[in-house]
Amino acid sequence: MSLPPKTKYGELSWAESFGFVTTVLTLPVALLWNVVTTAYAPFNKDRSVKRVAGDSALRYAISRLSVPQLQWAFGTTRSVYEQWTKANKLTSTIDELGQDARLMWIGPKRLDRVVLFSHGGAFSLPASDFGLSFWRYVQLELAKQNIEIGFALFSYSLYPTATFPTPLKQAGLALEFLLAAGVKPQNLQIVGDSAGANLILQLFSHMLHPRADMPEIHLAAPLRGAYLISPWVNLTADSKSHTENDGRDFIGKETLRGWGALILADVPEADSAFAEPVRAPEWWFKGVDRLVERVLVTAGGAECLRDDIVVVGEALKKHHAKTEIVVQAGGLHEDMFLDFLVNESKLGSLTPLTVAWLAAGFTEDTSA
Repeated sequence: MSLPPKTKYGELSWAESFGFVTTVLTLPVALLWNVVTTAYAPFNKDRSVKRVAGDSALRYAISRLSVPQLQWAFGTTRSVYEQWTKANKLTSTIDELGQDARLMWIGPKRLDRVVLFSHGGAFSLPASDFGLSFWRYVQLELAKQNIEIGFALFSYSLYPTATFPTPLKQAGLALEFLLAAGVKPQNLQIVGDSAGANLILQLFSHMLHPRADMPEIHLAAPLRGAYLISPWVNLTADSKSHTENDGRDFIGKETLRGWGALILADVPEADSAFAEPVRAPEWWFKGVDRLVERVLVTAGGAECLRDDIVVVGEALKKHHAKTEIVVQAGGLHEDMFLDFLVNESKLGSLTPLTVAWLAAGFTEDTSA
């Protein structure tokens, strides 16, 4: 596969600008057709028309826009965060970590109980505003149970500004910053979706197999929990579920393959286990039970990455008995976020599961 030339983040040529406008103008017709033809398809039987429309719009845009076009449209994680906090009447609180990495706090900054969130986006796109809305909902649901948490969004450098292993080095800075600030490992849960979940696995890989190009990370105690939402563990997009769910998921096989090729172009063969956990040897995650008390891995039954996520989940489970794998029936890639894209009133099963799992981590004795 030939790769497009690298440009600055979000920089568009005249042709790409024209293509962006064309995609936006044709979206309404394409959206109407897609909703009419798929709203009552078996894989959409539990979704409202509003939700089907949201999925369809996202699918249409992602399948037709290049990474630079999407970057131009979405902006940066900082701009998304600042616009979102303003719209939700929340204070913008940002900690600079160095090396162009940041922690951005949702709600009040507090260090007694913390969730560290690593966002997805194929290492190329920023955090989404609807993803932040999902986590704010979770935060407020926990508060109803008298579980007040600090929620830190980890902002890392994106392609093509940075390539592997820069985001991993920045993730190490984020973790070390929180620990140095006084957050106890047993009061810290880390969560990530898609590429962000891949980054969590990279962090575990570094702790288990330290890289010479970054400082080692030593934990005084295991982290309370790690939650991997639709982790992007196969960047080559070559499993059976990629073909089976192509056209159902909002990110198709060819899009995933193209995005993966951009990232893998800068990954040496020797580092393939870091970048693509599905290709790691079976012993790779031995010792992960010393790093984290409990692990939750979720996938959608109708997402392209489903088979690969289950494979990696089982690999973790082999070395960590407290690993739970949940496949949402009919779910798409990071399905719970999509409900918040369209302000869906009927939330999918993974949303209450997320609240309950995080709550248990902060209230129950999980070390027994």
